Amino acid sequence: MPRTQKKDKKVVDAVISEKETKDKNQITETIINQDNLMKPYFFPRLVAYIIDILIVSIVCSGLMFLIPENKNYSKYVKEYEQIQTDFIQEKISKEEYVNRSVDIVYDIDYSNVVSMIIEMVLIILYFVVFQFYNKGQTLGKKLMKLRVISVSDTNITLNQIACRALIINTILINILILATLLFLGRDYYYYVSSGLQFIAGIIVFITLMMILFRKDGRGLHDVIVGTKVVQEN
Repeated sequence: MPRTQKKDKKVVDAVISEKETKDKNQITETIINQDNLMKPYFFPRLVAYIIDILIVSIVCSGLMFLIPENKNYSKYVKEYEQIQTDFIQEKISKEEYVNRSVDIVYDIDYSNVVSMIIEMVLIILYFVVFQFYNKGQTLGKKLMKLRVISVSDTNITLNQIACRALIINTILINILILATLLFLGRDYYYYVSSGLQFIAGIIVFITLMMILFRKDGRGLHDVIVGTKVVQEN
């Protein structure tokens, strides 16, 4: 065999060997990274969620100071508190309580609609946009060393983050409640919003049970969108 062919063969063999070494290193690194990701306990996830809700609430409260309060809001709240007190003290019947609540609950929420919209926008920005660009971590998750990843790929997509938040952060329910408030009117708002809140409660309960008792700790939202929360070492 000519010397040039031998040299070319050695070069090719060297390139192949180097590629195989890199592939083995990547596989080893992937295995190590997977080993460093563990199923988180329920308590760290709860603490992370509380931290996140506090952050959103503080920012929302700060923005509310910049917006003039609806003068009727406090009046409606006091009226509703009085209705509840009368019902507890059995001064009014259940039927009267519901009939009076239909109007006053609508008035309270309609006078507070700007705050509802701002809060919803903040939740979307924090739990969707910020969490996506922070690679599956909110500030609460970062403090508790938690991360949301895809079950098939560690690079989670924006669609997964958004759909996940629509379910677990009740964004979808809140959007439907807001739409009911703005477009259906007082005759339907009390009953529809109560039904939607009941559905939200069921979703939260099912999710909590799944997180507590599933081996992989995945909630309803995780199963639907193909994600899981992991604890980083």
